[in-house]
Amino acid sequence: MRWLWRLLMLFVFLVLVRTLFVPQPKAFIALPEGQNWGQKIQGEMKQWQKLSQDLPASIEVEVRRLWNDFQPNGEGEEV
Repeated sequence: MRWLWRLLMLFVFLVLVRTLFVPQPKAFIALPEGQNWGQKIQGEMKQWQKLSQDLPASIEVEVRRLWNDFQPNGEGEEV
């Protein structure tokens, strides 16, 4: 059982040494070329407005369809 603990401690030590001496990769965020952030945000907002403009009517149609589908027809049985 000692060999298992020694192996585990060796693994932990190697991971610690690796994190100390190996440089971590760095990520950079690149801005899209030809557009600034303001234009991109305005474009996204216009797209969301177009998509959500007809939303209340669509919801009303779906609710009416569900209501008609689940109307009781008087043929129910007692359980």
